[in-house]
Amino acid sequence: MTEFTDQQLIELYNKNENFQSLYEMRCIDLNTKIGTIQFEFDINKKYCNPTGDVQGGLLSGMIDDTMALAFIFKTHFTKRPPTIEIKTNFLYPTKAGKAYGYGRIVKSGKNLVFLEGHLKQDDRIVVTATSTAVIVDMPITRASILSKK
Repeated sequence: MTEFTDQQLIELYNKNENFQSLYEMRCIDLNTKIGTIQFEFDINKKYCNPTGDVQGGLLSGMIDDTMALAFIFKTHFTKRPPTIEIKTNFLYPTKAGKAYGYGRIVKSGKNLVFLEGHLKQDDRIVVTATSTAVIVDMPITRASILSKK
């Protein structure tokens, strides 16, 4: 399998439509050596409740994806971490617009990985989260996308 630099992984992820998700998210920073990642989200107002705050379930999904992708990128898309449990703390209301997700691998073992992350908006942390996930092989269809590039 081809080894990619962090910058190449960012570029491949951002341009590949197979990696598009429910969220408007773009990878903007990555360090596979230490297991950290950063995403920029452009949150659509359609995800807000009647008071103008982003619905909490959506925020949980955003931070869950951010944390998981820190691990997925570190393994160069050979492994994935389905979440066993996640704890999400909503510190401040999040509004439509730009937000930034930060994910980090705390500890990775043979079968489990422990992750943490947070979302920032307007230079303050609005959501924090931790999760435990099981380590499984990436489905061949996703892993082969990168190996063909």
